[in-house]
Amino acid sequence: MQTFRTELKVQTAPFSIDYQSFTLGIGSCFIENIGAMLNARQLPFLQNPFGIVYNPLSIARQLATISALESVEKHYIFTENDLFQHNGLWGSLQHHSKFSGESREIVLKNINDSLVTAHDFFKKTNRIILTLGTANVFVWKETGEVVANCHKLPPQYFEKKRLNIEEIVATFKPVFEKIFTQNTDCQIIITVSPIRHIRDGLVENNRSKAVLLLAADALSKLFEHVHYFPAYEIMIDDLRDYRFYESDMIHPNSTAIEYIWQHFSETFFDNKTKNIITKVEKINLMMAHRPLHGADTAGYQKFREQLNLKILALQKQYPFLDF
Repeated sequence: MQTFRTELKVQTAPFSIDYQSFTLGIGSCFIENIGAMLNARQLPFLQNPFGIVYNPLSIARQLATISALESVEKHYIFTENDLFQHNGLWGSLQHHSKFSGESREIVLKNINDSLVTAHDFFKKTNRIILTLGTANVFVWKETGEVVANCHKLPPQYFEKKRLNIEEIVATFKPVFEKIFTQNTDCQIIITVSPIRHIRDGLVENNRSKAVLLLAADALSKLFEHVHYFPAYEIMIDDLRDYRFYESDMIHPNSTAIEYIWQHFSETFFDNKTKNIITKVEKINLMMAHRPLHGADTAGYQKFREQLNLKILALQKQYPFLDF
């Protein structure tokens, strides 16, 4: 029978992600998709402590900031000088707009609290996932710095440019070197987001993605502990159909995300981890169950008792789980 699809074969990674791994994720909203999957299955994962970020230079800068801190107790890394005010809101050009707010003090506190949390998590981190979204960046004219988010500020404040492969590799290289010096067990996974940035057109998006793909390839060849996961190719070449997109024809839908997750699982999870995940998923399904005839019925009370017994048994076997 003729095959009408080009299927991407799973290549098992030379390391695994398990329940003893602590994984930090930084990057585009694709990180949020994978992060939701990992968190739902209780695998230790912290995502985007600066908020969603798309360009490689900002991703590298955030990773460097988190990993370079020596002590952040009672010490604010970000100050008033790092904030701007526009339309009544305070924000940071290095953070997503989810941190923005009317109170400068609260914005600063949230930014620095998130950084402290990330720093504490990084002390245990041995797996890092970076998802590159676009090679196009916006430069703040006043300082010449690449920003993580434009916050819908007037366009005349920025200069737009496209990074080249050499710039991306040169930016990540010293950050990776320092991380691997500090933690020889650390493994870094680089992906290119399958979400297309088509505001500037499909041609520009493809050129941008091409730069990211080649930069990711160069970094994986430069470092033994840097690996590429083909999320982009799974979406664009394997699925390759608009029925796997949301109605905006840009973002992968739940079916596509689940399919990419399956590839991710086969690539990075060993059999023991898969077995635990299967048990956690069954508990999650039971916990999501809602009674048809109210919570006070004898049948539902019995179901809850059985659920609690299953949870206790699983937690006794795997004490790191918490339902």
